[in-house]
Amino acid sequence: MDEIDLLWDLTKRIEGKTICALGDAAAWPVQGLIRHFRGEIEHRILDYRKRVTPHYAAPRLR
Repeated sequence: MDEIDLLWDLTKRIEGKTICALGDAAAWPVQGLIRHFRGEIEHRILDYRKRVTPHYAAPRLR
């Protein structure tokens, strides 16, 4: 899923590339969440989209 891949890419760009150790500290929990629970995250995103999209979401522009 694009959202999860974007988060993963963002954490990899932060990790080890900041002067402050808080950059790594912020990236690692997100990486762990994605690494261990990606399937659950995808399931919840798809479930949310099924419930919300027909009523509230704007159509995607290309």
